[in-house]
Amino acid sequence: MLLLGLGLETAGAVNGDLADNVITEVGLVLWDSEFGQPLEWLSVLLKPEGPISPESAEGTGLSDALLARHGRPWDIRTLQPIANLMQKADYVAAHNGRAFDRVLLERAFTRFGLKMPATPWLDTQYDIDYPRACTGRQLLYLAGFHGLLNTFPHRAIGAVMTLLAILSRYELGQVIANSQRKWLLVQANVQYDEREKAKERGFRWQSDGGRHYDKCWVKRIREDQLVALQAACDFNLTILERW
Repeated sequence: MLLLGLGLETAGAVNGDLADNVITEVGLVLWDSEFGQPLEWLSVLLKPEGPISPESAEGTGLSDALLARHGRPWDIRTLQPIANLMQKADYVAAHNGRAFDRVLLERAFTRFGLKMPATPWLDTQYDIDYPRACTGRQLLYLAGFHGLLNTFPHRAIGAVMTLLAILSRYELGQVIANSQRKWLLVQANVQYDEREKAKERGFRWQSDGGRHYDKCWVKRIREDQLVALQAACDFNLTILERW
């Protein structure tokens, strides 16, 4: 099976509003899951239309000066090679891809009157059933848990190779099955002095995948995970969204 690992770097602040964010780098690796090997690579730096946030520049090393010199403009010539690789793949694989990468990339295609290929997506943050001892879902944590070293953890190609290496440790059919399940966004009903309980169960304050939720602890789960989460929490849950 051919997977297209996809990663983006962006100019916006961490946990900032997705609507205000823009892509500064695209990394793509076409991967043969049977052989566990990369087949094609594409790495593109892009000129943003506004300044890079200090958080982004510090985390990625992609400064205004570097992108002004080496970045390409967003246009059809930039998007077409991305579309070509997406059309070759059976699935696109990304980390937090449905809520972040896909939204930003589809917006770029739409801007130039193009339709992004309808290749289905796998999400290594949510579609893999990680062992119970694996308590984090950030890519840097997952790399360490699986004994992987990414020497460029905040650059797109480095992130893509890491997520593909992690994905290759798991049964792909199960990951695909998980990707087709319904999703829930649930809220932890905790008081201020109980906030550590929510954090311990993986809830995040006001943010999930680049979307903002005012003054609440939220977590995205698959629908089949709801019963187990309710049993594990000593506080009540509210379902905010289904999709």
